[in-house]
Amino acid sequence: MKKSIAIVGTLDTKGEEIFFLKTLIEERGHTPLVIDTGILGTPGMKADIPREDVAKAGGESLRALRQKNDESYAQKIMSVGLKKIVSSLLESGKIHGMIAIGGGQGSVIASPALKYLPFGFPKLLVSTKVSQAGIRPYIGIKDILVLPPVADLAGINRLTEKVLVNAAGAISGMVEMKPGKKGKRKPLVVMSMNGTITDCGLRVKNALEGKGYEVLVFHSIGTGGEALEEYVKTESDVACVIELAVNEIGNHLLGGLASSGPHRLTSAGKRGIPQIVVPGSADFINFLGVTTVPESFKGRKIHPHNPQATIVRTNAEDNKLLGKTIAEKLNQATGPVAVLWPQKGLSSVDRPGKPFWDPEADQALMKSLQKNLTPKIPLIQANAHINDPAFAQKVVEIFDKIVSMEKEA
Repeated sequence: MKKSIAIVGTLDTKGEEIFFLKTLIEERGHTPLVIDTGILGTPGMKADIPREDVAKAGGESLRALRQKNDESYAQKIMSVGLKKIVSSLLESGKIHGMIAIGGGQGSVIASPALKYLPFGFPKLLVSTKVSQAGIRPYIGIKDILVLPPVADLAGINRLTEKVLVNAAGAISGMVEMKPGKKGKRKPLVVMSMNGTITDCGLRVKNALEGKGYEVLVFHSIGTGGEALEEYVKTESDVACVIELAVNEIGNHLLGGLASSGPHRLTSAGKRGIPQIVVPGSADFINFLGVTTVPESFKGRKIHPHNPQATIVRTNAEDNKLLGKTIAEKLNQATGPVAVLWPQKGLSSVDRPGKPFWDPEADQALMKSLQKNLTPKIPLIQANAHINDPAFAQKVVEIFDKIVSMEKEA
């Protein structure tokens, strides 16, 4: 079936490339919808949605933007306008995919619209900027396919031609694909975990799948927690959220590099979705290479997991703050919550003989939770390590109770 694909870029500087993409997509049998986000120069081709319309949707006239002569302000207006236009096209079913190309300005303008598109919607960014500035500012927590063109997008040559052919093929292939045929959707459980609690996570996942649930796992590395919160906030069929990893909250409080921001551990509570919270991975703060660890942590226990993953042990004071913060978040929940505590360690490196074994620091966290949790939230202790089979069984047992209570309510 013919699909409509939005092509976004600045037609004054990327007109040749956009025309080439347009031709390739048409040859594939789809309908290109060209949106011009340029500001100053003369467009290299006619757009289906001209720059004047984009500026107007952003709240300014194109003439006013030019007269103001403020590049940063103009980019912001065009970005807002593009997002509004893409939102309208999406809601009316007029686009089935989106591809944006650009350097610094084009990528900045297109990024918010790409990030607005829902999970699973075909979206691709061809950008010369991501290799220099890093990928996260441009894709956030969304499933945006990024293709660095290697050479600058300054016309069609033997290299950029191949890159743009691949880009057109990728977005065309994405809009053509159909989800595999499935029967009735299973009830969904959303879960967080990471490599230090994989044994627990996989046991819980397998047990719940055996009970007829679908389990969606997010990796607690910062972007994973942000994606979890966004997914739980917007999806209607989440039966329960099981948090096996809270290291992202500690990272936010203590300056680590795996922070999910201030709103972590809030979406399920606001929606009244049942939650089971395990303080897994509370024993460490995440950094990249050893050289990224701040001087203030140099006296701590430091464990290089690999060349791009270094973790720093939390101490008792850190964990008092972490426990208080987790409790304050959970106390605001409008649905049922249970906190489950593994008495023999919080991660694969937090057990006797391992580098982060520190019962005193762990106890500080547990006591802080006990002190600050409202009486309506039980703190259940299990005489097991987080990765012991018995602990995973306990998580599933609590899950059965909390979900059955919710069904009866």
